Amino acid sequence: MNNQEDPMRTAVRQVHQWTTPDSGNPRRRKIEKWLFGAMFLWPVILLACDVVAKGMHSESPYYMAAYIGSPLYAAMLIVTALCEYPASRRFLQWLAGIILVIATYWGVAYYFDSLQHGWKWVESATKSPVVWLDGVLVVLSIIYLAVPQKAWVWLGNRVKLLWKRVRHGRST
Repeated sequence: MNNQEDPMRTAVRQVHQWTTPDSGNPRRRKIEKWLFGAMFLWPVILLACDVVAKGMHSESPYYMAAYIGSPLYAAMLIVTALCEYPASRRFLQWLAGIILVIATYWGVAYYFDSLQHGWKWVESATKSPVVWLDGVLVVLSIIYLAVPQKAWVWLGNRVKLLWKRVRHGRST
């Protein structure tokens, strides 16, 4: 009986230089580590801005970083992750979940604050583009987590096809 006919033979898988024995793509792991590292670096940056703000006896550096920088930083991470999409799917799921948890926390806090102090902050908040960017991030996070992966693959293929048609039509 040779090795191919032996039912007790252990499966042997070829390992190439671009894959690891545990079937993880090293490029994927590198991208994930970078994205997760960048995501967990942001609270450290916020703490540093808080220290600087207290040293200056002004809260503006912290508020600028927290309320303007946070949505912009999240948007940059999302765009970076989308450019490396197949390798960053798990990161995007985590980020969407974290965005929803934080949005729920702040939404509940604002709701209870509004019950005590009135709803005047809503009028001023809706005029700010930062609040709208936060809202867009929350809606996109919900959509991303609710829509199955196959639909995203189909949508990505359609967008690529449309982009090719647009480029082809423009060049003639």
